[in-house]
Amino acid sequence: MSLELENTGRYELKYALPLSRREEVLRIALDCVKPDPNADPLPDGASGYLVHSLYFDTPDLRDYFERLDGYRVRNRLRARTYGRPGEGRPVFLENKRKLDSRVVKHRVRICDERQWRSTPGEAPWRPWLGALRGRERYAAQVFTTLVERGGRLPVSCVHYRREVYISRLPGRDKVRLTLDRDVCAATRPAPQGLFAPPDIDLLPPDWMVMELKFNGDQPAWMRAIIRGLGLRASPVSKFGLSVARGMRPERRAENRFFTPRPLRAVARSAG
Repeated sequence: MSLELENTGRYELKYALPLSRREEVLRIALDCVKPDPNADPLPDGASGYLVHSLYFDTPDLRDYFERLDGYRVRNRLRARTYGRPGEGRPVFLENKRKLDSRVVKHRVRICDERQWRSTPGEAPWRPWLGALRGRERYAAQVFTTLVERGGRLPVSCVHYRREVYISRLPGRDKVRLTLDRDVCAATRPAPQGLFAPPDIDLLPPDWMVMELKFNGDQPAWMRAIIRGLGLRASPVSKFGLSVARGMRPERRAENRFFTPRPLRAVARSAG
């Protein structure tokens, strides 16, 4: 088991942009970043991960509405794994907290995806809590308390392909460039549904989400990407999109709120 705890948080700037701009991004960045050496080969020849995030919320969607209402401090509870079913990849419990402009993440490895998917009940992680010790046990118990106190259940499982690049500078492993594509989701999956088949697309197939992640000062190469491509940071909530489109499609204002600004601009020009 392992625990990742980012007490001070980090900046995570998100940009929705056409997939056709990927080469421009990499042309600027590749002198300063390299592919994540721990990543898997992706179908298109890049390196990265198949990501699956099972999001929890209360019956009245409290976390969703806190995001919609712009709460400056809020929790996002999810279980995350990678790869394909049957590979035995680890499952992590995560509480991703937004604190103003920073993101603080508590993440603990709990079991593997085969164990999770074969465990019945609303809390497939519970049988594995006893193996944890110290801070790992505390982090998992906090996750469990938040889920059970609010009667939280899975509301969506978001799937995507993530291309990952890390800084070439030693000791800067928290500085990352990620490119997410094929972003889709399953609505109201079972607690065991880490690989639940998607029923909605969250982004068009020819669009991606770029994230620039860093602690402290923003690296110059990130500023060069933003300046060179004329970008403006735009909130992109995969969780919010999955709930709005999967559970509340008739709420046009909510769907518009969670649709990234560049995509709204494209829709206006097409209309």
